[in-house]
Amino acid sequence: EAIHYETLEETYQVQRCFTGKDRVCDTTYKIDTTTKDDYQCCNVETPNCYMEEQVINDVTCTNTVEFNCQREKSTKNDGYGQKEVVCTRTPKQDCYNIPRKIQVEVCKTDVHRYCEKFSNIFPFPVEEQNCHFEPKKICELQQKTRPKKAKKYSYTKDCKEQPREVCDQCEKKTIQPVCDLQERLVCSYTPVESCREEAKQYCHKVEKVVVEEVCDMKFDTKYL
Repeated sequence: EAIHYETLEETYQVQRCFTGKDRVCDTTYKIDTTTKDDYQCCNVETPNCYMEEQVINDVTCTNTVEFNCQREKSTKNDGYGQKEVVCTRTPKQDCYNIPRKIQVEVCKTDVHRYCEKFSNIFPFPVEEQNCHFEPKKICELQQKTRPKKAKKYSYTKDCKEQPREVCDQCEKKTIQPVCDLQERLVCSYTPVESCREEAKQYCHKVEKVVVEEVCDMKFDTKYL
């Protein structure tokens, strides 16, 4: 609403006003839905297991004792006489590997791309006009013969856009992988120590002095 002034000729001036109605419309939006073909994809992981031949080593160890024997001077009889044999023990361990082939299950994950086409719901905004009547003051002037300064009402259309977020709920379809957990046997090889003792004798040569009687036949009386 704007007020302007104008000069009128009148002998006398009469202003007559009345209230009228003006149609005002607001632009509104609502959410509507439509059905279209939708194409969606997702990654599906699946296990891929197979038997693989592997080589493991069985370790066999033998614990033995090495003897080092030497003659040492005896302290008996003032150092005279036969020397004694003294042996020292030295532990020794010999190990060797025995290769053995086994079957082991090896699993890896394969990724497959799965796609499917189906109908889905897509929302979109729909523009609507919401109209109503607003009261409007209308005034008229009746002029006479004298000039008079009077008010005149004029109206201009003034619209302002107001941003608005329109939200609604709708059901949509999506695809996603569904996985089931399955129990699988897992085998592992753990080394087990197994030992046994074997009794063994260690033999060595030792000098032994034997006194023997030796006779010379030269001094026999039958030769005289």
